[in-house]
Amino acid sequence: MSNANPTPETPDPAEGMGIFGRYLTLWVIIAIVVGVALGQFAPAIPETLASFEYAQVSIPVAILIWAMIFR
Repeated sequence: MSNANPTPETPDPAEGMGIFGRYLTLWVIIAIVVGVALGQFAPAIPETLASFEYAQVSIPVAILIWAMIFR
């Protein structure tokens, strides 16, 4: 006997996500740890990145935000 009004299955939300989206929290934690370690053990790198500024806008940050928007 066939069901005249079948109910659709609920899709798994993780199916449409890639590995980056699935583990976003982990990537953020890793980025924070690497950034803090980099600032502690190689302070010249953050100082150099901070020197790239135009009209009070950090160029590295602007590039990363642009990349995040168009990803």
